[in-house]
Amino acid sequence: MTSILTNASAAAALQNLRNVGSQLTTTKTQVSSGLRVEKAADNAAYWSISTTMRSDVKAISAIGDAIQIGAAKTDTAYAATSSIIDVLTEFKAKFVAAKESGVDKSKVQDELKQLSAEAESIAKSASFNGQNWLITDTVTHLMQSADLTAQVASSFVRSADGVSVEQSDVNLKNTSMLNAGGGGILQKEIGGLGDVGGFRNTNANSVAHQGHETHIFTGPVTFGVSDSLDFDLLLDAGAHSAGTTYSLHIDKSVIDAALGTTDGVIGRADDLRKVLNKIFADNSIGATADESMFSGGPSPTSNIVEVGSLESSGHPGSSIDFANFVSNITGQPAGYAMGLENPPDRNHDNMYPEAPITYTKPFTVSETAEIFFDAQVGSSGVQSFTINRNTVDAVLGTTDGYVGSATDLAALIQYVTAGIGLSATAAGSSITFAADQSIYPDAGNRAARVMVGNVHTTPKWTLDFDLSEVDVTSNDFTIDEYITGIEYMLKRSTTSGSVLGSLGKRLDMQADFASKMEDSLTSGIGRLIDVDMEDASAKLKALQTQQQLGIQSLSIANQSPQMVLQLFQ
Repeated sequence: MTSILTNASAAAALQNLRNVGSQLTTTKTQVSSGLRVEKAADNAAYWSISTTMRSDVKAISAIGDAIQIGAAKTDTAYAATSSIIDVLTEFKAKFVAAKESGVDKSKVQDELKQLSAEAESIAKSASFNGQNWLITDTVTHLMQSADLTAQVASSFVRSADGVSVEQSDVNLKNTSMLNAGGGGILQKEIGGLGDVGGFRNTNANSVAHQGHETHIFTGPVTFGVSDSLDFDLLLDAGAHSAGTTYSLHIDKSVIDAALGTTDGVIGRADDLRKVLNKIFADNSIGATADESMFSGGPSPTSNIVEVGSLESSGHPGSSIDFANFVSNITGQPAGYAMGLENPPDRNHDNMYPEAPITYTKPFTVSETAEIFFDAQVGSSGVQSFTINRNTVDAVLGTTDGYVGSATDLAALIQYVTAGIGLSATAAGSSITFAADQSIYPDAGNRAARVMVGNVHTTPKWTLDFDLSEVDVTSNDFTIDEYITGIEYMLKRSTTSGSVLGSLGKRLDMQADFASKMEDSLTSGIGRLIDVDMEDASAKLKALQTQQQLGIQSLSIANQSPQMVLQLFQ
């Protein structure tokens, strides 16, 4: 039905044209912006997700930058540590050269001084963005300070609350080469006892033997029937007893009985030994002429007469001495005794076992340090002893634990071993261990032996010098001690480099992961909100065509009223 009031066809055509126009506007906007979802009205869910993910991408990008900065700090510290390792290796080579005979140590020292300065320069140069992990400014020694923590961004975590950064801690106590208060890798440690004044390597075992002496035989000599030799023998006299004196007599009958001869001739030293043994036995004297320590034993070719105590007299001493010679030998001068009258060629009387050590240099027993050692006197069992800071201060009347001389060390050892009969006496730079003679008076073979050894400490070993203090021209440390110290610095530097290298590797991997995650998230956002340009282009073309058709349809629909109007003309 055609109506002049209502043109339904035109209304329908217009409505269709409006729909096409709206779609065309949307498609043009998508094509121009490249976005399928540009605002919340386009797709609230996708818009919300994409907005959140865009925020995450920016956060991850910032975290990636922070990780790269951390990696740069780590790489700087690692490079400097590696260079210092090279310097320490060169140090060790110079020490080996300094041990060679004929090397001018002063020239080696000049090189070492330059190497030390180079190590310090490298450490001070290892700064990135104002931070230096190889130089610390703690006023206390690092062994006594709390951890010095530096943080670097090392990873990120996406949780319900968003993206957060995780930090890795770097303890600068383990990477510091030089610290203001000491304790860096190139600096000495505290609590060390070094060689404990020379006591550390002690393995003192004392020895002694019975009193004996040698005389050079001045014969041969012939005793006639009326010839004789009288003399005194003082046996086992010592500091703790007067010994026993024996009056002895030699004549032709004694000689012939001892030698199995009839001519009274003492032709060699071996003969005189036999004669002496004869009169020792006849008079029940605890002595012998068969001693062999100096002479090697009775021998027809030897001109040595060696006599010694059998230590059976009951006296604590261990000695033998000839005296008061009265001779009546035809053709010989008064006092002649075949060499016995002359001072001994060699003499060991009243030997008490002693074991000396040499004191080297002062040391300090810190509050955390202890010295342990074993000692034994005589037949008593081995006992263990301890010297600590309290012991030092109590014995020496100090407050700093300083042991500055051989006298100090001897006093400490004497104090802690009180009661076992050990004597520790100092003379100059020497300390001598022996049995206390007021407890163990016996000398010689019966004397109490002493043992002092198994010296060890807590801490077992520490670095006792700074790299800058190395001086091969002084006697503060031996070359071997310097080598041990440098090896220790190398070990700590290598450990530090390993930690830094591992951290650097992790940061590089994390930075690469952050970059990949950023790309992945960006791609994911694009899948949600980016327009498919091929599809949008085709749709745009179709909508433009539909718009043109809609306009034509509207024009056709508007022609119907015009035809009715013509009926009234």
